[in-house]
Formats: sequence, structure tokens, C-alpha cells
Amino acid sequence: MSSTSSIVSVKEKIRYDINVHREQNKQILLNSRRGVIVYEEDIDNVFTIEDMKNLALEIKHRRKVTIKHLKVLKHALLNGQEFILSFYQIQGAVDSLLHFMSSKNEGVQLAAIECICNMALGDKKTCIKLTKIITPYLMIYINSWNFNLSCMSIWTLGNLCDSNEESCKLLQNQNFFCTLIESLKNSTCDEVILNTFYALKLFLKTYIYQLEIEELNKLLLVCFERLNFWKESFWIVYQISCRHDCDLLNANLIKQLFFSVQDEDIIDIKCLVAILRTIGNIVAKDNSSYSANEIIIGLKNSGPFIRNILIKNRQINLNDECAWVLGNVFNVLQITELHNNNYITAEDFNEICNYLFV
Repeated sequence: MSSTSSIVSVKEKIRYDINVHREQNKQILLNSRRGVIVYEEDIDNVFTIEDMKNLALEIKHRRKVTIKHLKVLKHALLNGQEFILSFYQIQGAVDSLLHFMSSKNEGVQLAAIECICNMALGDKKTCIKLTKIITPYLMIYINSWNFNLSCMSIWTLGNLCDSNEESCKLLQNQNFFCTLIESLKNSTCDEVILNTFYALKLFLKTYIYQLEIEELNKLLLVCFERLNFWKESFWIVYQISCRHDCDLLNANLIKQLFFSVQDEDIIDIKCLVAILRTIGNIVAKDNSSYSANEIIIGLKNSGPFIRNILIKNRQINLNDECAWVLGNVFNVLQITELHNNNYITAEDFNEICNYLFV
């Protein structure tokens, strides 16, 4: 073999190893975001479609199925849509999972729900079928004293929310939204609260315009109580602000948001993005000058805190958000020039710009 061909072969081998390494790290990152732990010895195991079909048949017939079998299935379902469909297409396999979800052994129950949680990452058709089958079971577990069962049930239903509007409608027929609000309001378990925020975020993303405004007002009030403790609250408030027809989206909320900005223990750059977008939405829908004036006052008082956050996170550019808020304020107040208006002086404008554009 010539030296040139040897070099080419080495380069190809290196390139192949790098690609394999990237794919492994990508899957590890994906699993971590889904709450899945993959042990090192499992990474090199190749699980095929044929393996999935065989496992589905074992589960279908419930032949000596253990928690270990269910954990293998949980990981296998993360290999992609083809694996999810392969399991689902084995008639009776999903019914057996429902049987395990009703087990007296809470470990088996949890392992079965974890499998359903990953199946809920499937395509629209699969998710609609799953929603029809499992919703009554999981709705019961949302308020379980076993926080692990409660967490995983909420997470699973949240995944279904993200799939399509029809699944959300089916969930709402089971009073899902109000159940989540009660969970957020009353739960004392951090993991349950975090998963409830997750499910609410996905449900609102898909179904917010079909919800009654009274229901959204209830959620807003609960989020207001959580603002000082849970960063996720700011994003739920932002999502609701996109509706423009909620009575609680007003100047009083603007005051509360600017007050929250001054809490350096809770507010970070992600919270600030949600706050700026919420404020921009509120002033855009308000035909009066009250909200716009509150924003000017709030930016002057909380500007130094906003500037500190922006300076610490220079890699994240929020110029668009800041400019959008100011643009909406000027539009509502009909300010066309700084030297001839009753709302803001040129000095105040420069001061605010120094806070927002660093």
C-alpha cells in the first residue's frame, strides 16, 4: 500500500471515529434532556428493529416480564420513530403496558409509564391513539402520593400535548388544564412542579387559543405567586400575554415584572427575555397611555439591574427585544420626536438606552 493511500485510510478512520463520537454525545445530550440515564456499558449495544419486535411480543404475552425488560424498552423507544411504530404495531403490546401501569408494584408501574412517556414522542397518529388509551389512567396518577408516578404521568401527558391539537382537545375533555393548574398551585414537590410547568408550556403552545380566558386568568394568578421562586413562571406569563385578551395583562403586571427584575437571586437572562417580551405584548394591546408610562418608569428604576444582566451575558443579544419594547411604547404614546412630547425627555431616553443597549 502506498504512503498516500495509507494517509487517506487513516484520515477516513479518524473522520469515522469523530462522527461516531458526535452521534454518541448527541444521543447522550438528548437523553439527558428527557431525563433518561444511559450507562456507559449500554452505549455500544446495538438494538435492532427485530429486537424491538421480539421484546414487544414478550411484553404482549407478559412472559416473565420484569422491570429490566421495561427499562430496555424505555431506552429502545428513544431510537426513533421506526422503533416506536414497530412496538405499537404488535397488537396487544400497548394493552400489556397498560396492564403493567395498573400493577400493585409501584416500580413496575413507574417503568411502564416511562415507556409510554417515550412512546409519546412518536408521530401524530401514534400520539392521538395513545392519548385516547392512556389519558384516563395518567389523569388519576397526576395527584398520586407517589411523586415519581405523578412526575412521570405529567411528563408523559406533556409530550402528548406537543404532538398535535387533537391530542390536546382529548386531554382537555378530561379537564387536563385545570388539573395542571391545581397541581402547580398545591404541589409541594419540586419535581412535580417542574414537570407541570413543562406540560403547561407545551399545552399552551399548541392549544392556548382554544382555552377560556377565565382558565388562563386562574393560571396567571398561580404564576404570579410563583414568580419569586420559579423562573418557569415568567415564560408561562409570556405565553399567555400572546393572547391579548386577558384582563390581568395590564399596567399592574408591568409593575410586578419590573419589581421582579430587581431580585438578582432569581432573575437571569432567560427570565429577562420572557419579561421583555411580556411587557412588549402588554403595551401593544393597551390603547391607553397607562401601560406605556409604567414601562418608562420601570425602565428608569430597574434599568441598572437589566444592564447588569445584559453585561453578564454579552453572548446573548437582546437588542431586538429591547428595541421592540421601546418601539411599542413610542407607538402607543404617538411620540415622533424627543424634544416635543409630554412623556419622555431626551435625557431620559438616552439613560434608558444606556441600560438596554450594552
